[in-house]
Amino acid sequence: MEKRFRDFLRHLDKLDWDVLSDEELREEREGIELHINVMNQEMLKCVVIFSALLICSSILLSACFISKSQLCFLFAVAFGVVAALFGKEYFKNRDTMNRLYSFADKIAQLF
Repeated sequence: MEKRFRDFLRHLDKLDWDVLSDEELREEREGIELHINVMNQEMLKCVVIFSALLICSSILLSACFISKSQLCFLFAVAFGVVAALFGKEYFKNRDTMNRLYSFADKIAQLF
């Protein structure tokens, strides 16, 4: 999916916006809206999983302090690392989303 977004953004970068007809602009706008919707779903999925992992990590960390179990600490650290990876994925998706929004604004100015 990441490759599909990169290819679509590369396609949008190469377009000469001034010579596009109204029909072509409408098609590009629909494509951008479709990609924005897909990206919103991906970002929501990242946020939900990130939140769940942080909650699990917090619970395991508190259990570790109560029971002095090293296994709980190990799992808490593992969940924290995976949560950090999902956070990184979210911010990468956010940058792609910002580029899509900038192209959507460009099309809105041309109409």
